[in-house]
Amino acid sequence: MISNQINGIKYLIHNQNDTIEKYLLNDKQWNDGIYNFIIENIQKDNLKHFLNVGSHIGTIALPVSKHIEKVSCIEAYPKTYNHLQENIKLNDLTNINTYNFAVGNSIEDIYFMGEDEICPIEKKNRLKNNSGGNHIFTQKDIDENIRSSCLTDKKIKNKMNKLDNTEIDNFDIMLVDIEGSEYNFLLGSKEKIMKNKPIIIIEIWDDRKRKNENMKETRQDVIDLILNMGYELKNTNGQDFLFYHF
Repeated sequence: MISNQINGIKYLIHNQNDTIEKYLLNDKQWNDGIYNFIIENIQKDNLKHFLNVGSHIGTIALPVSKHIEKVSCIEAYPKTYNHLQENIKLNDLTNINTYNFAVGNSIEDIYFMGEDEICPIEKKNRLKNNSGGNHIFTQKDIDENIRSSCLTDKKIKNKMNKLDNTEIDNFDIMLVDIEGSEYNFLLGSKEKIMKNKPIIIIEIWDDRKRKNENMKETRQDVIDLILNMGYELKNTNGQDFLFYHF
């Protein structure tokens, strides 16, 4: 099934009950507030390169590509990455580079959520109709039971790298949505962020969720890491945070 055009983009729908895909079938732009903000800033500041870390199936990156010279998409989960590729091909987009790896502060194998029987019952089936909720785990995460790593079954794995070690560069606006991995991502991206000084839009889990997921870093720790790179916090909707370099 293919959706109607939404801001000039059509999407292949694989699961009509998935939270995001169902939204698209209702002809709505996913995260329209963030999408509109990005477009406004591209036009206002003549931005050239949008980096989308955790791009999922392209619901932000693809419509943004209609308004900017270059888009780089990082999506770690192979199945979602393939769906992203299908959507790019469906829309004949030629200015998007895609990368199928995770970005953090190490170079190692990473794993994804499964249905491991050791997890509490309330965490079962959390991805059944919520593909956007999948996220990565290092072996250290699994050993320390961080971010629901008890759901990992190791049937699917991929690689993690540091953004600072990749070819991705010269980006001037960045959207990060990586389900609680933002602190380590920022540590491994510090050189390129300080070099390029992009506008940063980033989802940061709240402390209640972080505590439930056995995470050591607080929300404020993530914010402070960005502030210490020469940024100031401009706005938040309670979940997504907007930073400008000063």
